[in-house]
Amino acid sequence: MDKNKLQKEFETYNYLDNQKWKEEIPSYKVFKSDTIFEEIKVSVVIANYNNEPYLEKMMNALVNQTIGIETLQIIFVDDCSTDNSKEVIEEYLAKYPNIEFYQFDRNTGGAHTPRNLGILKARGKYLVILDADDWYDQRGLEIFYHSLEKSGDDLVFGGVVRSKNGQLELMTRAYNAQKSESLPISELPYDFYNWLGPQGNMIRHSLIKEHNLHFIDQRVADDVNFFYQALLFSKKISQVPEITTYVNRDDDNLSLSRNINENFLISWLRTLSYLIETYNGVEDIQRFITRRLEWILVDFTLRWDTNFGLNVNSIQKLRRLIELYLSDLGFDPNLYFSLDVYRYIWEYLKTKNDEKLLRFVGWHTLPSIDKSL
Repeated sequence: MDKNKLQKEFETYNYLDNQKWKEEIPSYKVFKSDTIFEEIKVSVVIANYNNEPYLEKMMNALVNQTIGIETLQIIFVDDCSTDNSKEVIEEYLAKYPNIEFYQFDRNTGGAHTPRNLGILKARGKYLVILDADDWYDQRGLEIFYHSLEKSGDDLVFGGVVRSKNGQLELMTRAYNAQKSESLPISELPYDFYNWLGPQGNMIRHSLIKEHNLHFIDQRVADDVNFFYQALLFSKKISQVPEITTYVNRDDDNLSLSRNINENFLISWLRTLSYLIETYNGVEDIQRFITRRLEWILVDFTLRWDTNFGLNVNSIQKLRRLIELYLSDLGFDPNLYFSLDVYRYIWEYLKTKNDEKLLRFVGWHTLPSIDKSL
């Protein structure tokens, strides 16, 4: 893509290191607990839109944290919900200290702007971003806090459990089953980048302020952009083996396949393009970009159930957009792809073998016994 057009997109979607993202936060109403303590250890930022069924579980886990509700600043930002989210939070405002409820006067269409308001309102030494339908282990925030206090690092990761329709399964035990401190990011394994978002980590607040970190104005990839930059500026991280966070993946909360469309793809490619252009000399950027490319290849060539579709035309569109946004990739992802299937798809896209790619995908998605036949 023409550099000027790309820079214009970066400016439009608030990628740049300026104050524009602050100026675009809409007006809001605010409600607070009667008691607000000044000495805060951790600020918890929660963006919400119509998550009423999950709020009680999430809030109960927060007010009962072993670190103590008096040490937390709970910042709940509601993006004009149409359910009874406000009524649920008002019950906690009446019973517990240190809860701040912000309600936008207009809907912003994603978690990015509510999170940005939370960053501006945060007073804690450390900060966590919590999705409104997820929750922390009762000791989660205390484990994170003591880890960073001991190590002096800016970022710590812990174990994450996935909850799906009442069934719990380990999503990741951080990225290393052993406790570690001051681990250089250059030594992180490729699998580290399987999961890089708000779940299961805590960040030093001063790092966010120093580097003007904020969430870009996109519904997709805003968190990955934020946390990759946080990781980059941290230089070293800590990891704890304990389970700290539970993420909700109930069937009634899954709409990803419906959201996988052209805008979804462009948002991801724009984000990768920005990170490549901005941090091209960073040692680990190639592994990070390749891991994200794997996700894109899965979502747009190995799935038949999305709004993007899977046919020759959609494959041609995918290739054109990759060429448009990643023309300056600067390295061969084949050096890092974790499975041969990604290498095959990438090669078919590069050589414009659209029909062959479609036949390969058709074969690859067959049950194992049919593959053999």
